[in-house]
Amino acid sequence: MKLTPTQAASLSDEVYALTKFPVLEDAITHLNHEYGGHLSFYEENMLKGKTGGPAFIKVRTAFGFLLLGQKNLKGNAFILFRGTQYLADWLTNLNLTLSPSASGQPVHDGFNKAFHSMLPQIGPFVRSLPPGTHVHCLGHSLGGALATIAAEWVRKTTIHLPKLYSFGSPRVGLIGFSEQCTRLLNDENIFRAYHRTDIVPCIPIWPFVHTPSTDRDFFLPSPGLIPWKTYHDMALYQKSVARKSWEDIQAMRPPAKTDSGIEAWLKSKAVIGQTMSAIEWLNEAIIYVVKKCMEFAGRVINFTATTYFTLMDQLAMVLDRGIKLLVGSVSLVLLLVKKIMQFLGMTRAPDAASVTHDFLRNLLIRLSARVNDISRQALSATLADGRGL
Repeated sequence: MKLTPTQAASLSDEVYALTKFPVLEDAITHLNHEYGGHLSFYEENMLKGKTGGPAFIKVRTAFGFLLLGQKNLKGNAFILFRGTQYLADWLTNLNLTLSPSASGQPVHDGFNKAFHSMLPQIGPFVRSLPPGTHVHCLGHSLGGALATIAAEWVRKTTIHLPKLYSFGSPRVGLIGFSEQCTRLLNDENIFRAYHRTDIVPCIPIWPFVHTPSTDRDFFLPSPGLIPWKTYHDMALYQKSVARKSWEDIQAMRPPAKTDSGIEAWLKSKAVIGQTMSAIEWLNEAIIYVVKKCMEFAGRVINFTATTYFTLMDQLAMVLDRGIKLLVGSVSLVLLLVKKIMQFLGMTRAPDAASVTHDFLRNLLIRLSARVNDISRQALSATLADGRGL
C-alpha cells in the first residue's frame, strides 16, 4: 500500500498540532478527533528528539509520532516527523559537518544527530512490527530530512521496505547517500514533493543532493522567480496536492536539464539575477562542469569528507585542474566562474591566470553564503508568520 498525496500531506500537516496548541493534551485530542480511530495519538507514542541551532543545543521537544494503523489502515505503521524553528540555522551554517548514515554514507550531521536522538524509540517500534507491515516515513521541511534518514535506517537494519514521503525537504546528504538510499528503497517507493519557489529544497547547495538519485520527483508549480515564504508552508503543500494522484503530479514535472542545455546556458550572454531559476541552473552547471573536469583531469572528490570547507577545497582543486578543459575555444570552468560572479554581483571579467585554487574556493564559499542569505531571509519571513517550520 502507498499513501495518496492527500493522505501523506494531511499527516505531514497535522503533526504541526504539536506546535500550534499551547497545551500538549489539546494537540493530542485534536489529532485523535481528526483521524477518528484510524490512528491513535497519545503521549506514549510521541517522538521526543533533541534539537537546537548549529551547536546542537540539547533541548528535548515533541517531534512527531510512531503510529499503528487501525480499521482500514490496519497493517500500516507510520513514522511521522515535523519541522523546527531552527531550520534556518542548520541549513545556512557554513561550518556544518557530516556524519555517517546507517549505510555509512555522509549526511548532514545536524539532521543525523536529531534522528539518532529519537532512535531509542524508533528502533524498538520498527523491530516489533510483524513481517508484511507497510512502513511509511513522512515529514515536511526538516521533518522530510529526518524521514529520509529514517527510511534508509529502516531498510538497512530491519526486514521492512519502507515508503518515503517528503514535502519541501532540504538536501540530506552527499551523492553516496542519495545513491545508496535509492538502491535500498527503490525510487518507486520515494515520493519527494516540492514547490518551484520553495527555497528549502535548493539547500544546502551541491555537493549535497536529493534522494532519489534518479529524476523521479514530484514538482509542484508555484508562481514567480524568487523564493516565496508561502510556498514552504505545509498547509499550501496540502492544498497543492489535493485531489491529485502521484501520477498527476509527476506529469507536471518539467524536462530534466540536458548536458547540451547546460552548455548553452553557460555560453549565453544573458546576465543572471538572484532568482530561483539561476540557483537551479548554477547547481546543475557546477555538477556538469565538475564531472567534466574529473574526466579530463583525473582527479576525484572524496565524498567521505567530514566538513563543508573540506568539500569546497576539493571542489576548487578539481576545477583548478580542469581550467584548460575546452569546449570549442571556451573553458567551461571560466564560463561557470563568470556565471557565479554575475550571480554575486561581481563585475570583473575573469581570465585563466586569475582563476587560481584559492580564488575558486573563495568564490564557491561566497556562492554558498549568498544562497544561504537568500534562504535565511525567506525562512525568517516564514517564521515571522508563526507557521510552516
